[in-house]
Amino acid sequence: MSNSLRYANTSTNLFAAVLFLAWSLLTGGCATQKEVVVIPATEAVAAPAPKTERGITGESLRCINCHEERGVAHGWVADWEGSAHARKGVGCEVCHINTDTEPAVKEAQELAYLSAEACACEDIRVSRRVVAGNCGKCHLKQYHEFMKSRHSLGWKRMLDCTKSLAPSLNARSAQCEQCHNIQFKCDSCHTRHTFSTLEAKTPEACRTCHSGTDNSQYEIYLASKHGAVYSASQSFILRDSRSVESMRSPVCVTCHMPQGSHDMSFGLAYGPVGSGASYIDKNGDRADEAALSKRRGDMLSICNACHSPHFSKKSLETADALHKSAEDVIKEAFGIIASLGKDGHAISLTDKTAGASLLGHTLVPNVETVPEIELLFARLVNNATVVWKGAYHSNPAYTHLQGWMKLQMCLSDIKAEAQRMKDDAEIKRKMEIKLR
Repeated sequence: MSNSLRYANTSTNLFAAVLFLAWSLLTGGCATQKEVVVIPATEAVAAPAPKTERGITGESLRCINCHEERGVAHGWVADWEGSAHARKGVGCEVCHINTDTEPAVKEAQELAYLSAEACACEDIRVSRRVVAGNCGKCHLKQYHEFMKSRHSLGWKRMLDCTKSLAPSLNARSAQCEQCHNIQFKCDSCHTRHTFSTLEAKTPEACRTCHSGTDNSQYEIYLASKHGAVYSASQSFILRDSRSVESMRSPVCVTCHMPQGSHDMSFGLAYGPVGSGASYIDKNGDRADEAALSKRRGDMLSICNACHSPHFSKKSLETADALHKSAEDVIKEAFGIIASLGKDGHAISLTDKTAGASLLGHTLVPNVETVPEIELLFARLVNNATVVWKGAYHSNPAYTHLQGWMKLQMCLSDIKAEAQRMKDDAEIKRKMEIKLR
């Protein structure tokens, strides 16, 4: 047989083998597809088997399986499974089950918070609410820093304020508690159950509480040049940034929580509104000159990381001047109203603000019972807050248009209302003399 004929026979045999193999695979695939089609629906949607992940305690597994069986997980389990806690074996029982090491007696305020909403779990050891002290068992440094900040007095401030306002419990729950419960809740910033540190570093984490007419830090920041840069790069900032220091623009935590500190009062040299040109700490004590100098130096160290020392110092001094001017307007308005009380016009503003460390919140009035001039004063205090917060956050629009201009309008209205009250009192006095 010639070589050419032998080669042709070999090729024919190889081609036939390839065809047979292709036919076998094709018919096999079709058979497999038919088998999938006839699987009963009940088998296709069968409930998943209980989780048996290794590295998770049996206590946590019982919690997870119970939540999923009852359909009350609401994404909590999935969030936790993607968290650093899960990767390190920190399970449900570490946070939600009180152990013998818990303090036998808690503060009355904490008890009131913990008992505000009962836990539906059948296990009586389980606490639905997790207080900051629980987190502090592992995160001791962060807990101690947090306890030095104003956040650690949020609930107490609310209770102090509601003594004079006396809102209903429903109103307090909807309008006050969701921000002021930060005294007990680390997850106000580190939202459960991922507890992401990167998420807590974004300005949006602060937005829930720090926005609005008298706490408009978020709006002020977002409309500033710093905020403009942040917004422009927001689509890349979470993907590309591995730390706050690598971001092109500072965010809230850059200045107020440097190097991960949880003392949100870091570097503040003035405030709160109505306290004059000084810093009042969380206990209501004024900082002395040495403390003020140190606090200002701490804040300058943050500014100087991006700006020249001259620019940083000048910017803060400009804001200081506006702060003092706003405080002077508050003092002037307060004096006008206090003088009415001395003249017997039934104004007791001095009594209402005695010992108050948060003037703006103390003067949130009941509009049905207080004189118009007190409503004007409460509005003036809010506008004064916007003035210096706008200045310290480098936002000229809020400093002037939303702050200083409205502040002056309120002062003018207070003067006019005070004069009207004096005129009415004088007319009444003359009428009484005439009727004698």
